[in-house]
Amino acid sequence: RFRMLETLREYGYEKLEQTGEAVSLRRRHREWYEALALEVEAEWISADQLDWIARLKREQPNLREALEFCVDDDPVAGLRTAAALHVFWASQGLYSEGRRWLERLLTRESGPPTPERANALYCATVMANVQGDIETGTALVEEGRTLAAQTSDPMIRAFVSFADGMLALYRGDLVRARSQLEATLAEFSTRGDRTLEVAALYPLGTAYGLSGMTEQSIESHERVLAITEKYGEKMYRSHSLWALGIAMWRQGDVDRAIQLLEQSLELTRQVRSPRVVAAGLEALAWIAGEQRDHVRAATLMGAAEGLARSMGGAVIIHSDLLVHHLNCEQDARRELGVAAFEKAHRSGEQLGFNDAIAYALHEQPPSTPRRDTGPSTRLTKRERQVADLIAEGLTNQAIADRLVISPRTAQGHVEHILAKLGFTSRTQVAAWVVERTHD
Repeated sequence: RFRMLETLREYGYEKLEQTGEAVSLRRRHREWYEALALEVEAEWISADQLDWIARLKREQPNLREALEFCVDDDPVAGLRTAAALHVFWASQGLYSEGRRWLERLLTRESGPPTPERANALYCATVMANVQGDIETGTALVEEGRTLAAQTSDPMIRAFVSFADGMLALYRGDLVRARSQLEATLAEFSTRGDRTLEVAALYPLGTAYGLSGMTEQSIESHERVLAITEKYGEKMYRSHSLWALGIAMWRQGDVDRAIQLLEQSLELTRQVRSPRVVAAGLEALAWIAGEQRDHVRAATLMGAAEGLARSMGGAVIIHSDLLVHHLNCEQDARRELGVAAFEKAHRSGEQLGFNDAIAYALHEQPPSTPRRDTGPSTRLTKRERQVADLIAEGLTNQAIADRLVISPRTAQGHVEHILAKLGFTSRTQVAAWVVERTHD
């Protein structure tokens, strides 16, 4: 698609303002992109999922513009749009961006309890949990409980139970997680919405698995696989393949576990989900450690950590699995020695998305990272920070506020970045940052 110089875009905005039609035009723009987000959400469990992901990647600047308009004009519409985009943001590891929009919109929206707000609270809770921000997740769930106490609306209560159950799952309170997620699934299953049903089935199966309830866990994940295979979906399928791999490994069926984990990686390579890749690499590291291939274990652990760090999260998001990580690292350090362990770990950290998967699937050995002579080496540390914030959709003023610098300084950094990278718009910078994160 064609791109426009930033100065020309700003000039166009000024001319639009002068017509007096800017608000009505932006409102129509917002309505169109809200409809797109809702359509993607409704069709997420389908063979078109990868096409939808590619479409939303291309449309991120427009989606951000629509959400920005919603903050002041229609926060409820903004919550609907942001909640619908949750699966996309999660699939691409864009947790920081998703949380930022949801936080802004939740702060602005007030009024009686609505399913839109309850759904947004659930989405914000999950993304906070994945990034290890349990404190914020807890506060969001408390708000949800207050919301649910004011209404008998079954969907509001279901979304609050969903948030509650997910928080409990990440905190390791498996009894509460099972109870809340079972209640959520019971309501969602009556709605005929396969996206909601699968979204609840996967964590419930995980809660069963972590509780040692293997039969119930396998049944839940096989239901996910049946639905996703029928419709050609890939993201949730890769999640459940990972969880089944963990279950098989804990039962002692190592060969089956490896097969399932590798299938998960093959699917998530298509989705390009760093979160699921990191989880798969970590699980394969545990198996490699058990098989006394400690160099491979350390390399895989490093690769998992590198990807998790790129999303602002930790490798282990379920506290009940932390013991396996600690045991694997301890064994590898003891057998290899500190220097050899750290060398292998650093090698893994530097692999990047594609090379890490290729290494895990035995498609190639861990290569020595090539010295980066690309544009990023010409950006200063501060400019790289600004580029990351541009990718999150922040304006110059918002960047200035975040970095505690003047708006003029922020504008100068943006101009230097555009010049150094040879770009003409912030959109190109954002695309460049996302591409480097996943490479």
